[in-house]
Amino acid sequence: MYIPMKSKKDREVIYLLSEFLVAFMWIRIYFLVRSVFNYSIYTDAYSMKLCKSYGFSANVGFTFKCHIVTNPGWTVIILFSSTIIILSYILRIFEMPYFRMAEDEWGQFDDYFMSIWCITITLTTVGYGDLVPSTKPGQYIAIITALWGAFLISLLVTIVQNVFQPDQK
Repeated sequence: MYIPMKSKKDREVIYLLSEFLVAFMWIRIYFLVRSVFNYSIYTDAYSMKLCKSYGFSANVGFTFKCHIVTNPGWTVIILFSSTIIILSYILRIFEMPYFRMAEDEWGQFDDYFMSIWCITITLTTVGYGDLVPSTKPGQYIAIITALWGAFLISLLVTIVQNVFQPDQK
């Protein structure tokens, strides 16, 4: 099944349904992470009882906060790395049909590293503008990346601030 979409310069890009399904399959990562968080040391019977006594539940959000407090560096590194790898792959899926059919373009997203470069620059909110998505799905991925990057950068600033803050007793 073919899905036509308009792109930059009013070119029509034709996607296969399988390309959307491959991009959609990355949502399984969410279920994997949720399963890991639900079966961690922060969601055992004692933690659930303790959380219930203070009026909140030991869920994925609680486990994530516990990981941020106990291992802030590793948590942010893993979050940044997995975000870059996953979103780069999805961006490359959506951008390759455009650059394969365009004869005057220099094949910006044929190389996976170029997708990593684009996502990293967008994620860190630098935005050089040397490499931009040309299709609508690619632009949506860039928007999601920029919003998620603002959250990750603020998380990183908060963690660095907590590291350098003297202990208040």
